[in-house]
Amino acid sequence: MDLFPNATVWIQKDEYQYYIGEAWQPGGRSQADPDDVLMLVKLNIDHRVRFVDGDNQEPIPGIKVYTGGKHTFASQYAAVNTKSGAVVLASDNLYLYENLEKHVPIAATLDAASNLKAQERMKEIASSPRLIVPGHDPAVFSRFPAPGGGVARIQ
Repeated sequence: MDLFPNATVWIQKDEYQYYIGEAWQPGGRSQADPDDVLMLVKLNIDHRVRFVDGDNQEPIPGIKVYTGGKHTFASQYAAVNTKSGAVVLASDNLYLYENLEKHVPIAATLDAASNLKAQERMKEIASSPRLIVPGHDPAVFSRFPAPGGGVARIQ
C-alpha cells in the first residue's frame, strides 16, 4: 500500500473485518503487520478501500477476484482479461513457479490443501499455464522482460 500512495485497495470484506478485529483477540491468528492494518484502516477512512464480498466477483469490468488458498484469513487472487487471454495474478497464493510445477503448497499457509486447490483452480482460469503469475518469483522478470528495470509487462 505504501508503494502506491494513490491507489484504491480492493480487499475481501472478510479479510478486512478479521484483521481489524478478531485477529488481535485471544486465540486469534494474525500474520498481518499491525502498521499495515492501521494503514488499511486509514485508507478506508479516506474512502480508498473497496470490499469484495466473496469468490468469483468482478469488481471492475475485465477483472475477476477469487478467494485464495488461506495464505491469510481470506486471501484473494485476480484474473485479468488481456489480449493474450486470462492472466492470473496469484499474489501470495502462489509464491514461485516451482510451487505450481511441483504441486507443492506455499510455505506460509493456514491450510496446505486449500492452497493446492487454489493452484489447480488457477490452471483452470488462466488461458495458459504460462499466464499464471506468482507473487514472489524473480523469474517473472525473465518470463515477462519488458519494459525492464524491475517492472514486468504482461499482455
